[in-house]
Amino acid sequence: LVGPPNPVLNGAVRAAQGKGVTIVAAVGNDGPAAPPAYPASWPGVIAVTGVDGRDRALLEAGKSLHLDFAAPGADMFAADMKGNAARVRGTSFAAPLVAARLHGAGSLSALSREAKDLGKKGPDAIYGRGLICGSCRNNR
Repeated sequence: LVGPPNPVLNGAVRAAQGKGVTIVAAVGNDGPAAPPAYPASWPGVIAVTGVDGRDRALLEAGKSLHLDFAAPGADMFAADMKGNAARVRGTSFAAPLVAARLHGAGSLSALSREAKDLGKKGPDAIYGRGLICGSCRNNR
């Protein structure tokens, strides 16, 4: 679920946030020159990008107005619609890994402590606060 700003989706995200739900969203796969993606760019939404098997940012990763974390988004397998292993690639495969780890960590600050810093020291526009769930990649 990635695209331009949409008032209906924005209302749904704000309503969910108002009930205490944390939203985790992929930044999309339209490349770094694309306009900011939503819902990842809305305040309070956890924006996630993807990295490959060497922890390099995906070339096709889009951007948001802010970036919180990176997670595996390539060089891995997931079940296809028939239950068979299929290669996957994209930021949409990274976002659920962050969501799962956020649930396990219990808080955003705990998840931030878990992040492995990549790129420039500290938070940056390529990896956010760092890599989450780097060992979660299913290499088959």
